[in-house]
Amino acid sequence: MNYIISVPIDKSLAEFIGKKSSENGITFYNRKAPDGSAITVLVPTNPSEKFYSVAESILVSDQILLSTKNIDKEFGEVLIASSLSEKHVIITRENDISTLLTGNILKDFEIANREEVLEKIISHTQGKNISKKRVDIDKAFPVKGIGTVVLGVVTEGTILQHDKLFHSSGKEIEIKSIQSQDIDLREAGEGARVGLGLKGIEHDEIEKGSILSSKKPVQIQKFLAKLNKSSFAKEDISSQKSYLVVMNFSHSNARVHEKDGLYEISLEKTLPVFEGDKFFLIRNSPPRIFASGAVEALL
Repeated sequence: MNYIISVPIDKSLAEFIGKKSSENGITFYNRKAPDGSAITVLVPTNPSEKFYSVAESILVSDQILLSTKNIDKEFGEVLIASSLSEKHVIITRENDISTLLTGNILKDFEIANREEVLEKIISHTQGKNISKKRVDIDKAFPVKGIGTVVLGVVTEGTILQHDKLFHSSGKEIEIKSIQSQDIDLREAGEGARVGLGLKGIEHDEIEKGSILSSKKPVQIQKFLAKLNKSSFAKEDISSQKSYLVVMNFSHSNARVHEKDGLYEISLEKTLPVFEGDKFFLIRNSPPRIFASGAVEALL
């Protein structure tokens, strides 16, 4: 079993769980649980400069681990983002936040001491998506004797050595090798943090936010979506304002127009998108992550 956890604030909590590995806007920490499960923790590296990395860490993860070490404006923002994600949230017991949880702001959460965190992570069962295979990539580089290597997260299905998948560019590539937590594997399931040796593409053709999938990704600049705006964001969504759309490891400035009960999202740059993909909308004023959505149709 693989578990991928967002720790949007308090790096010390991630260090308590695992050992630091790679970094590219998100810092990754890895650990093997007592039952053999692989745990990967995602921490925004420098959210004060790149706040969208908070959104990235939450979107890619299955669960959110929320530290109550400091109850401040930053905590309030990640609490709202967690509620918009509708994911399972584990809250540390360092401070009492019961008054902040009134109004059913979180649908699925539990409170735990730090020493109980690992047990809570691995005890949470989650549904797996096996309809297709997908890897979201956060880093690519050349390795002598291997060629192109990428780091990413298996977000759907199970990938196998020698699988042929489509890159965001439309190129078909082959997975030559799979490694996870320094162990060579023949396959890796959903939630695994992986390093993949690839055949059929150069490292400089791959950027953060690229996707590998059994279904060919579509590069688009416009789509229709349902939006869920936080009740803490008082102002309406305006077609006159520019927002930031974040989808897993991808992001783009965007304009938003209401259309027939849905919202038309017009991106500044093309992104690889599938119907059903979830995203956050970010604005300049707090709460910055103020709305979430899912892609209904590609335009």
